[in-house]
Amino acid sequence: MFSFILSIFAHARIRRPIPLAAVPENPSGNEYNKPLRIQGNSFPFPCKNLHKQPGVNKAPTEIWQAGRMGRFEILNHMSDGEGNLAPHSGGSCQASLSFDNGETWKVLHTYQGGCPRDVKFRSERAGPNQVFFFHIPAETRAGAALFSWSWFAVTPSRPEMFQNCASVMITGSGNDTLDHLPDMFVGDLTIEGHINQGECRTALGYAVVFPDPGAALTITEVPGVIFKEPTPGKCYAKGSKNKTATVGQM
Repeated sequence: MFSFILSIFAHARIRRPIPLAAVPENPSGNEYNKPLRIQGNSFPFPCKNLHKQPGVNKAPTEIWQAGRMGRFEILNHMSDGEGNLAPHSGGSCQASLSFDNGETWKVLHTYQGGCPRDVKFRSERAGPNQVFFFHIPAETRAGAALFSWSWFAVTPSRPEMFQNCASVMITGSGNDTLDHLPDMFVGDLTIEGHINQGECRTALGYAVVFPDPGAALTITEVPGVIFKEPTPGKCYAKGSKNKTATVGQM
């Protein structure tokens, strides 16, 4: 039986690229702190609908060059004025891009375990270095895109999916929307027509093993944290263009 820690801190979130609707001076009130909702219309997948809400600044906050490295940074305990993260024993996360305003998501890099970095099992403290790098393929389509950091913690109060989205600009001469890359794993949600009740659920106390992580994969083992696949189901993003791997039936 696992003993789960109730944190007084904000949930883990990214600080770079700057997420949609980020309010650093009021971290406890930021919409991007909260997990996605399993039911109801509040904070839905994707992006809590912030990418479509009027009044939300959607101007790109970072410029990334195709063929080089991009990065995201998770809030840490040294981020003065922005609150403290609640890393919930770490977890697994993915960095993804969307070229159609959130309808489809392509995974640039998967981090199985160790996200956030340097978090002990049953701990709510993380190390100071929370910058994660990933490669942006040279053929990536130039122009505006949506970036996603999606995260599944080891010891949250209940299974839930976190997602921060940010507007970015890709420079270069490419025109590829990266359809050959895997779809983002979408779990711990019920999405009518896509994910049924009980499908694609993570297990408390474990770091999830994404069913289709892609070739760009970093695996980090943490003492006491065991890897585990999600429950069976079609765990895919809305409007996926690719044939989707079905967990438990491969």
